[in-house]
Amino acid sequence: MYTANDILMSSSLNLSFDLRSAPYIQKNSQNFILQQTAKQLPVLQNSSIFDVYLSRGHSVEAHWHPNANELIYMIQGEATVSTFNPFTLQLLSYQVKPPQTVYIPMGWWHWAIAVTDQTHLLAIFDNNSTQIVYGSDILRKTPPEVFQAIYGVNPAQLAEVLKPIDQTVIIGPPSPSDIRWRIGERGNY
Repeated sequence: MYTANDILMSSSLNLSFDLRSAPYIQKNSQNFILQQTAKQLPVLQNSSIFDVYLSRGHSVEAHWHPNANELIYMIQGEATVSTFNPFTLQLLSYQVKPPQTVYIPMGWWHWAIAVTDQTHLLAIFDNNSTQIVYGSDILRKTPPEVFQAIYGVNPAQLAEVLKPIDQTVIIGPPSPSDIRWRIGERGNY
C-alpha cells in the first residue's frame, strides 16, 4: 500500500479527475449518480465521493453502508434526508439546502428525497471502497416465508406486493414505463 506521500512524490502524479467519466447509475438526464474513488484518483486513499443529481420527487433509495460514514453536502436545490437511529429507534429527518450538511454514521439506514428540481448533492465517504446495501435488494431477496415466520404476514400477498421490485432501485420512483401495475389493478396502496 502506498502512503499519501508516495503518491504525491510520484513522477506520474495526477491530481485531477472528471466525474462525468465515472457514472454509477443513470436513470435519465436529470437523475443520475457519478462516483469517484481512489481507483480514479489515487490521492483519495481513504475516501470516495458520489455526485448525486435528482429531480423533484426522486430519491436515493433507503440503504446503509456497513463500512463507511457519510457526509452529505447540499450544493443546489433542497432534499429531505432521513436516517434511522438504531440506538434510540428514532427517525431523524432534515430539510437540507445549500450549504448545509448531514452526517450519516456507518450502518445507519438512510435515504434522500429531492424537494426541488435540479437538486445536487455530494455524498462523501471515509472509505475508498464504500459498500452499499439497498432496501430493494433486502425486500426482493428475502423469501416471503421469512416475513411470514417473523412478522406473521401472508407470504402470497407479500410476494404479490413486492413483485414490482424485480431489480435494485437506487434512484426511485420507477419511470412510468417501468411500472408494471396501476393503482386500479392492485388496490389503493
